[in-house]
Amino acid sequence: MPTYIYKAVDSKGKTVKGELDAVSEIDVSTQLAKIGYLPVSISFKQEKVDSFIDKLFKKGKNVNIQSLVIFTREFATIIKAAVPMLEGLMVLAEQTEDIALKEALNQVVHDIEGGSSLSGAMSKHPGVFSDLYVNTVVAGESAGVLEKVLFRLSRMLEDDQETRTNIKAAMRYPIMVVFALFTAVFVLSVFVIPNFAQMYTDMKVGLPLPTQIMIWISHGFKQYWFITFPSIFGAAFLFKWFINTKEGRFLWDGFKFKMAVVGKVYSKITMLRFTSMLSVLYQAGLPVLKTMDIVGLTIGNVVLAKEIEILKRDVADGKGISGAVLNSKYFPRLVGYMISVGEKSGALPAMLDSLCEYFTLEVKTTVRNLTTLIEPIMTAILGIAVMGMALSIFMPMWGMLKVIRGG
Repeated sequence: MPTYIYKAVDSKGKTVKGELDAVSEIDVSTQLAKIGYLPVSISFKQEKVDSFIDKLFKKGKNVNIQSLVIFTREFATIIKAAVPMLEGLMVLAEQTEDIALKEALNQVVHDIEGGSSLSGAMSKHPGVFSDLYVNTVVAGESAGVLEKVLFRLSRMLEDDQETRTNIKAAMRYPIMVVFALFTAVFVLSVFVIPNFAQMYTDMKVGLPLPTQIMIWISHGFKQYWFITFPSIFGAAFLFKWFINTKEGRFLWDGFKFKMAVVGKVYSKITMLRFTSMLSVLYQAGLPVLKTMDIVGLTIGNVVLAKEIEILKRDVADGKGISGAVLNSKYFPRLVGYMISVGEKSGALPAMLDSLCEYFTLEVKTTVRNLTTLIEPIMTAILGIAVMGMALSIFMPMWGMLKVIRGG
């Protein structure tokens, strides 16, 4: 849960300062009002950001997704059965066979006994409980519907795991094609083209552009390998570091919507999360503005979270959820129209549940057809690459034949 630094005035007019864990600034104001404080200023506490070297060498234990799904579902059942939370967590920690999850749960129990909230205790174990997981728990705690949110979260995790597995299966073909192309280019440029190039030079045959490109690649691999290979790995590390920065995360999250083929899947997954959490929190009776705050935290995309902040302002101006959604470029028109029908008919929860079912089916269908969508693209790339390599070899040969015939 985010931490906020506040400055306030108590009932005696004395200035007090402190920190509070809260969903938003509005939540901080509400908590201060309950203890008789008048807030003067509220600001978000910047967490310490690990350096690139820290992140590179930081060791963490990651949980098995299936173990996390089982724990989440069992924990939701325990909460629904009114079993004390600490007792339930201790039982689940004892039963799980996942070492990382067991250690995290034992520490969570210890932190809760020390006065921490469930979400606050879970946030200390990012290798086990992701930001999306923790923020979803925040939503359940804030709305008083923790068991419903956990059930929804377990289905979300299960669907995400199934989606990842299917995407990985669909991406095997393009990965194999790219690897084969890289290997072919490496072998040709290092072992084949240089020999031909020397022969063409001796016969004073002009080298065409495809052949020159292959020679440049060969020169880079053979003469500057100590720069080429570290540069490739360095670029990968720099990319990972960049997307973990605030600016990089924003750019990367925005790019996810624009990616060819996969972007459609990602867009539908985010819409599924949006409608799912909005449905649960709306039915819990939370105020609309607070609901939008929590949905922004659980969506898992900073660009869409910023868009939800704009939606919140539109809702505050009286446009309603549907009007704000229809004005947004990130939300499909269908979402706005369905919410509009739900608002006018008084059946918004039913419409949101229908949207959840629709996007669940859309995600599964799109992922199932992913291989079919990718194959034409990879075939075109393969054809262009093979043609380029063939031309780099045969075009000089045709020039050499002309020289021989002319001689």
